Amino acid sequence: MKSDYARQWRIAAESEFTSLMNNKTWVLVPHPHGRRVLQNWWVFVVKYTGTGEIDRFKARLVIKGFLQQYGIDYNEIFSPVIRMEVLRLLLIIAALLDYEVHQMDVKTAFLNGFRSEAIYMAQPEGFAAAGQEHLVCKLLRSLYGLKQAPRIWYQTLCAFLESLGFHKLIKDSCVFMATFDGQVCYIAVYVDDLLIIAPTVSLVCRIKSALKQRFLMTDLGEVKYILGWSIERNREARTIFIHQQK
Repeated sequence: MKSDYARQWRIAAESEFTSLMNNKTWVLVPHPHGRRVLQNWWVFVVKYTGTGEIDRFKARLVIKGFLQQYGIDYNEIFSPVIRMEVLRLLLIIAALLDYEVHQMDVKTAFLNGFRSEAIYMAQPEGFAAAGQEHLVCKLLRSLYGLKQAPRIWYQTLCAFLESLGFHKLIKDSCVFMATFDGQVCYIAVYVDDLLIIAPTVSLVCRIKSALKQRFLMTDLGEVKYILGWSIERNREARTIFIHQQK
C-alpha cells in the first residue's frame, strides 16, 4: 500500500478483519458450481473530530453488492434513515428542555444481522487463509455493501429496541420513544449512529448499558459532531448551535 498512512491503514484493516472473524461472518467452502462469487474491496476513511483534527483511521470490508442479482442474491432492500429536519427538531427539544444528548456508534453494525439468501464472496485481499486460497467465503451474516444489509440491520435494531420498551414514532420510523419511571426519552437512528436523548445522565447510562449488552458499541459521550454537523450547546441559556465549520 502506497500511502503516508500505510501503517495506520493496515492496523485499521486488521482490526476490521478481526471483528469479521470474531462475529463468524463467513465460512470457507469450495466454489459452488453455477454460483457467482462476489468480489469485495477495502474502503478506508479518516474520521475527524468537530475541530477538524484526525480522530481515527477506519477500514471497512465492502462486498460489491452492485453485482447481486435480484431474486437470487436479494429480495427486499428498503431501509429508512432519520430525516434531517426531524433530527434538528429533536436537538431543539433537547436544548429547550435541557435534556442530555449522547452519541453512540455501533461497531460493524451490519454484522449483527443474519440473512437467508446463500451468498458467496472471494476472500479479502491481503487476508486469504494460508493454504486455503482456492476456497471462497459463504456468508453467514450480513456485510457492508450487500443490497439488503441496511434493511437487515434496521430490523435487528428495531426488534431489540422494542424489547426494551421503545416504540417507533408514526412520523419517522427512525425515532424511538419510551417512558421509564415517568421520564420520556428518545433514540434517533441514522444507520449505525445513535443519539440518546433523555432528561438525566442516569437514564442515558441505563440505556447505554442495555445497548452494550446486545451490540458492540463505541460510546462517544455528549454529542459534539454527527453526520457532518458540529454541535455546540449553551446549557445555561438552553440554546444549541449547529454548523458545518471545521
